[in-house]
Amino acid sequence: MIFNLKRCGYFKRALLISASALAVHIMPAYGADVAPSESKTAKLSFVQLEMQKRSSNMAVWHKMLMPNETYIIPVKSGQYAKLDGELVDDLRWTAPNEAGNHRLEIFSNDGSLARTLTVFVLEPSTSIDDRGYLGKYRIGFYPKNTPKGFIKLDKGEGALPVSPNFKVGQFLCKQQPGTWPKYVLVSADNLVRLETLLQDLNENRDADADTLFVMSGFRTPFYNTAIGSAKFSRHMYGDAADVYLDTKPRDGVMDDINRDGQITKADANFMYDYARALFKKEGLVQGGIGSYKANAVHGPFVHIDARGRAARWGR
Repeated sequence: MIFNLKRCGYFKRALLISASALAVHIMPAYGADVAPSESKTAKLSFVQLEMQKRSSNMAVWHKMLMPNETYIIPVKSGQYAKLDGELVDDLRWTAPNEAGNHRLEIFSNDGSLARTLTVFVLEPSTSIDDRGYLGKYRIGFYPKNTPKGFIKLDKGEGALPVSPNFKVGQFLCKQQPGTWPKYVLVSADNLVRLETLLQDLNENRDADADTLFVMSGFRTPFYNTAIGSAKFSRHMYGDAADVYLDTKPRDGVMDDINRDGQITKADANFMYDYARALFKKEGLVQGGIGSYKANAVHGPFVHIDARGRAARWGR
């Protein structure tokens, strides 16, 4: 299918003493180990370390915790933190018992904002009833490896950031549009892949894009079955996204990314090849890449996931 280009378009207590021209920060005394490792039990591979390094260097990120789980807030020497606007006294924070979200801000010694994390306390999957529902939202049943929990989103919370250029609402399942709260999952590894791809397209292909359009992100097992998708689809684990570049013009379909004057599957193939070469060059975790042509409902797009092994199709 060809589209006509013209038609197609987020201690000791710190004391701040301020005067009209002077601000002095007395930093919280967090202790010697101000940036402790979250886990020292498992030895990480080179690729895992690289993915962890990339995510920890992002100015905007997220953290998912189970209720009552202890989280060591990742401040560095000379930094201090605020959680939901309140100064953090103790770096060991225990998540509340109820699912929800919290804003963690990490500041430099001079008071400038260094990093923001959206902290999601998950709704345990054990709360799914025998009909497959979380409240009024239908999850269904996983064929295997049921996630421990899900991000809970109330109406108006879709704009919460999960990375520099993606919001959690972009990954919501396309079911029950009027039902709230909804539940969703987002994979940290796949977000690193998506952010890396977007940055490179902007730098080297003049994409001028603030995000990638996510046509399909998380899918509940119920929805995944209803649309006839693969039984063990990575979408059910928040580990996959069907995406395309849509900025020139922003019209709901893939851009002419290969610059041949028309929008066809060749553009999806170009993005497929581009992502495949880029992920290999950057040493990112392996995953799936698929190329799809347009149909009567949507334009061409590319599937990207972080399953941990290479998978290729549709090219």
